[in-house]
Amino acid sequence: MTTSFTPALNKTERQRVASLFAQFGCSDRAVEIYLQSLSMGPASVQEIARAMKQNRVTVHSAIEQLIDTGLLYETRKGKRRLIAAENPQTLQSLLQRKENELAMMKTNMDYVAQLLSQVQAKDRSVPTVKFYEGVEGFQGMLEDSLTTKKGEVFVFTYVDLFSKVLGPEYLENYFVRRAKKKIRTRLIFPPCAFANRVHAKAKQYNIEVRLLPKEVQWKSGIFSWDETIAIMSYTEGKFTCTFINNQDIADFYQRVVFELCWQQAEAM
Repeated sequence: MTTSFTPALNKTERQRVASLFAQFGCSDRAVEIYLQSLSMGPASVQEIARAMKQNRVTVHSAIEQLIDTGLLYETRKGKRRLIAAENPQTLQSLLQRKENELAMMKTNMDYVAQLLSQVQAKDRSVPTVKFYEGVEGFQGMLEDSLTTKKGEVFVFTYVDLFSKVLGPEYLENYFVRRAKKKIRTRLIFPPCAFANRVHAKAKQYNIEVRLLPKEVQWKSGIFSWDETIAIMSYTEGKFTCTFINNQDIADFYQRVVFELCWQQAEAM
């Protein structure tokens, strides 16, 4: 005999379960069905649907999804087809499978990117401009800079503001990952505590920092690598990042504008 499902989890706990299951492609309905099945033990599709007071066809569709995912399994009792929930510990196996898929994806990423680059149009005479808003745009810019083919990044930014927007921990983690890729970085900063903090780990981060006079203040920044210039603005709490992709413009900035500023800046 089956009974209707009595929640053993509070609302917050159920949301956490749903958030995890979503990573495996499960809808909220699928989560409820898994919890129902886990509570009831082996039961038919009709019994599960009746206990949940939902349409049998809808429940059947979600059950098939959960079986494919590996969270439910089919068993038999005589001629009856019953559905049962896998042991919750099976989530560890599903996570391992996800990690294996991600590892395979990472392995293929560089190779596929090179293949696609061969297909990409080679004409770079017309600049390509992209615009992003919010902190996510800044983070996306930093992650893009890790793909540099020339192995060098040029940074000219009001780092005190930039570090507060992104968080010092995220930035320093980015510096570590960048250094592991053997990317050399030159940075022009104003005098500030974060500049000193970064300079103290210059060798570890594979960077060189120079400072402009403290009376020079601004609310923007420029990162540049390969054929890309990323221009950031922090004005009045609105964060924007504009990407310009053009080899001539990038060369002019990196070899002329940045170099002139670098020569005027003071070595730490």
